[in-house]
Amino acid sequence: MKYRLRHYTHYNYSKPVAKSHNQLRMLLRDVPYQHCTSRSVRIRPSPAHAKMHQDYFDNRVLYIEQDQSHKDARLFLTQIVEVFERHRPDPANSPGWEQIVNSLAQPTTDETRLLELYRIPSKAIQIPSDIGQLTAAHFLPNRPIIAAAADLCAAIFNDFDFEPHATTVSTPVAEVLKKRQGVCQDFAHLMIAALRNLGLAARYISGYIETLPPPGQPRLVGADASHAWISVWCGAEAGWQDFDPTNNQRPNMQHITTAWGRDYDDVIPLNGVIFGDGGKSKLTVRVDVERLN
Repeated sequence: MKYRLRHYTHYNYSKPVAKSHNQLRMLLRDVPYQHCTSRSVRIRPSPAHAKMHQDYFDNRVLYIEQDQSHKDARLFLTQIVEVFERHRPDPANSPGWEQIVNSLAQPTTDETRLLELYRIPSKAIQIPSDIGQLTAAHFLPNRPIIAAAADLCAAIFNDFDFEPHATTVSTPVAEVLKKRQGVCQDFAHLMIAALRNLGLAARYISGYIETLPPPGQPRLVGADASHAWISVWCGAEAGWQDFDPTNNQRPNMQHITTAWGRDYDDVIPLNGVIFGDGGKSKLTVRVDVERLN
């Protein structure tokens, strides 16, 4: 698949901002199943300084400084990306989940030692004491890890309601578990917490998903949005395997990866500081994922 991705961000302030410093994490990763062939970034006001670097997780980060007074800040990002079939092993033939936990508990390689970062609680993913209720029916003794994770993914999809106004970006996992409502970020955090509680390594993925219109209806420009899902370590042979609990899917060519980390706080698309009053601010975001072939 080939896509054109457009991401528009607009901050409007009621009072002038003297200057701002921001970090942008919207630039797509190049991974075996995805290659970004071109990108264009337009920023208004034009930054006085801009620098690209990679963070601890190898995500692309664009640092920008805007040093002139402004009441509007706009960012237009266009990327062309090719997405390929992923390696998705047969769930029934994957290793038992306890085997993976044991290998992670006694790491023998640099790769498995680094996975410890994804096994422990993180700032945005604290593990509730009753999180085990989500996994008890699926992670049975000797159950293949991919099959068990797929069942957990389906359970979150079936038992939790997608409700955009039920949570905020800082809603803790314990509250999501209690309310049984949330959005893609919440369901990703929830599934990661459940997997880490078992001793598995799980990470947070940010990106985009192509949303298709009902049959016979035209595709709506701007109907797509930023998305989040998870990845769990399934052993040296299977590697990282992705799951989307919001849609009950194993991501393939309709999921486009931007960044990954321990939780949402590691992959915030745009964050930073402003200098000057700024007053009240209004944020407008529009995302469009257009299939080119």
